[in-house]
Amino acid sequence: MALTDVINGTDVLVFISPSSGATTWTAASHATSHSLSIKMATRDTSNKYSGVYVTRDKGRVDVTGSMQGMYIDSDKYNLEDFYTIITTRVPVLMIFAKNTSTIPAAAVPDTTTSGAAHFYASGKFWIIDISPTFPDAANSTYTVAFEHCSGFQMNKLITS
Repeated sequence: MALTDVINGTDVLVFISPSSGATTWTAASHATSHSLSIKMATRDTSNKYSGVYVTRDKGRVDVTGSMQGMYIDSDKYNLEDFYTIITTRVPVLMIFAKNTSTIPAAAVPDTTTSGAAHFYASGKFWIIDISPTFPDAANSTYTVAFEHCSGFQMNKLITS
């Protein structure tokens, strides 16, 4: 693995689009960190013939994540936007991908799967938690938690 194949976390953004209508990706502005968790549950298959050991089989896959950022009132996907999404109970399309533009307002997800290091994952997600923090004499921040709704793919783009 060449050092140029390492994906720098700074390059990966969360892009959000409404889950209905035209797919228009917008980077979640002023985000400082993102996490994506992919876990597979197991199910107990132990029986009288298993002996003293628990046996397990595959179960469902759960995808969750979070995003932290600075709260800037004029940004798209700020605290007010996330509040609207959570209270209207409508999932959003999300893509975790490298940014192809050096201009933040023109951010576009890189959905290339060949060549140098590329990574993207996409799907529909529910916004399940919004937690703003307003510390004294410091930047206001927020944390958004989300859970997979449908259509999760890695290195394949979900557009509807």
